Amino acid sequence: MIIDSDFTTKTLQKLVQINSVNPQLDSSGAGELEIGRYIHKLLQEFEADSVMDEIKPGRVNVTGRIKGVGTGKSLMLNAHMDTVGVKGMVDPFSGKIENGKLYGRGAYDMKGSIAAILAVAKAMHDHKIQLNGDLVFSFVADEEHESIGAQELIKTIKTDAAIVTEPTNLAICTAHRGFGIFKITTEGKTAHGGNHHLGVDANSLMGYLLAEISEWSKTLSGHKLHPLCGEASIHVPLIKGGRSLFVFSHECEICAERRTIPGETQKEVTQELQKLVSIASGKDDRFNAIIEPILWRSPYEISPDSTIVKKLEDAYIKKNQIKPEYIGHTWWEDSAIFGEAGIETVIIGPKGGGIHEDVEWAELDSVSDLGEILLNTALLFCE
Repeated sequence: MIIDSDFTTKTLQKLVQINSVNPQLDSSGAGELEIGRYIHKLLQEFEADSVMDEIKPGRVNVTGRIKGVGTGKSLMLNAHMDTVGVKGMVDPFSGKIENGKLYGRGAYDMKGSIAAILAVAKAMHDHKIQLNGDLVFSFVADEEHESIGAQELIKTIKTDAAIVTEPTNLAICTAHRGFGIFKITTEGKTAHGGNHHLGVDANSLMGYLLAEISEWSKTLSGHKLHPLCGEASIHVPLIKGGRSLFVFSHECEICAERRTIPGETQKEVTQELQKLVSIASGKDDRFNAIIEPILWRSPYEISPDSTIVKKLEDAYIKKNQIKPEYIGHTWWEDSAIFGEAGIETVIIGPKGGGIHEDVEWAELDSVSDLGEILLNTALLFCE
């Protein structure tokens, strides 16, 4: 193995010690500027033609490229630099190492992957490896919120394939769920609480729709299933309505969160919600609701027979002498953005635990193993 395991450990520890909490999720978050500068400097040391692009103040992408001789396919290795918040964690930026595990926010999601990708760049430089196709290293902002980094990246970067290194415990992930957020508002009429014959309670009217959503949620999971990603689902994480006590509510607003499986479209899901609204309107002549799409992230799937998946499998077998496990993720990832841009994308990441939890860790040996698998995949794919 030509991946430098000491480098992966030291680099991961340094990455975890840098606060890169997404400021859109936590106002105390530092964003990606400091960690981006650290990554940019390492890529420059490895002669990887590194560029740091500021998307918004304090929010950056870092992209490096090792050019091939021009006769092979190009491959992108991708990770996001931002993390979720640290409330509830004890010493979240320590980078403590214990029993082969490194602890801290982002160790698993996904600074272990960043360290593995940087180890690939180091190995390419140290061993003077020349590929036929370009190898691109991309580190993006804001995956944990609105993915402004990935959306900006695809405006200027196009490769034949990509590997997104989200955590998978070294299994190969070929599919993940998507989601849609929809704001739904019912209308009422204000009146004094004592003049019930004059008021229309938007909150009570919303109850009809909530009951329909609740019933649909019970059957949806059995109605729409995916062999790797599991069940589609719907729930209502937010609700608000009314202005004051003693006043009939003039409107009630909910946010419905619909988790989708590969093959589902925004149009299809919107029609599903419109059907639920129609059923609710049949319960009361005063019911009127408006549906407004707030955010849509498409589900994603790649064929296990695609070239990049096959080359990744070959690299895994070369390392481990057994076939990899294939999985799907129940959450959304930037891979969908790359896939929609026409870049065949597969997902693999290190072993660890505590994703978005109070105790997060990455298994150090698996970070080095990931680096070796990524390097061998590049050798196979870009040739």
